[in-house]
Amino acid sequence: MVDVPDLFRTDKFELFRRGISDDRLVEVYINAAKDFAYLHPLPKIDYRNYIPRVTKYGLEDYKRSLDLHARRFDKIKHCLPNKQQSLLEIGAGDGLFLKTIREHKPGVHLSAMDKDQNSLSSRVKNSDDNYDSLEAIIRSERRFDIICLFHVMEHIEAPLRFLEQVKEVMAARSTLIIEVPSLFDPLLSIYDCEAFEEFYFSRQHPYVFSPPSLQRLMEYGGFQTHQLINFQRYGLGNHLNWLSHGKPGGNALFRQLFSSLESEYIAALEQNGKTDTVIWIGRKKVK
Repeated sequence: MVDVPDLFRTDKFELFRRGISDDRLVEVYINAAKDFAYLHPLPKIDYRNYIPRVTKYGLEDYKRSLDLHARRFDKIKHCLPNKQQSLLEIGAGDGLFLKTIREHKPGVHLSAMDKDQNSLSSRVKNSDDNYDSLEAIIRSERRFDIICLFHVMEHIEAPLRFLEQVKEVMAARSTLIIEVPSLFDPLLSIYDCEAFEEFYFSRQHPYVFSPPSLQRLMEYGGFQTHQLINFQRYGLGNHLNWLSHGKPGGNALFRQLFSSLESEYIAALEQNGKTDTVIWIGRKKVK
């Protein structure tokens, strides 16, 4: 493993599976607590030619139907800044979550950072200023009240070194918000769905965290945990489609039959900590 803290190196690991969705030669190892996994050998991803899996599998319309930006906003709105404050989203993509923030908090100064040139025009439209690298922000000596990383950390090959860079754009009282996929995904932790397991692990995610292992990483990296939020992004229709057909994307019939159960189903998963996503909120440790 590269750049993972000693607390993970000293965990006992076992082979979880041979082969992943996009590389049959890569193995998955999981620790004894079943709360952290990593890929071996560590894949190298060229993000200049990266195609998100939602695009690869033609799931854009389905994902839009989930209203994930609004649901994420509801989870974290209590710690978002007020007027005259600033927010930076690292890995902002098309900037649509920044657009959601602007709709609810119009006085916040919104900055975006992303290398992707394909989504640049949309990102620029939804932000006040734009950067193509974290290094450029560090050189500018800008500091932000809130820094957000949504589905970025799981792509990072060297998370501790990356977090040191993130600290450089944080003021002493800045809040950091990180959202990543969780190893406690119910299709893994409850339903033991083989088709989903094969799909879930991919070369683009060298490390897979859960609420406790993400907290361990962040605190080892010099942060204080203020809150962990269990966030279930995909619902009953999606899970039934995986269990019955072994495929992502939901199912129109399941959605129609069980729509009245969707919110209760998601709430039950979140209350029991069996979710596909975890949100960590915290700050730098005060020395």
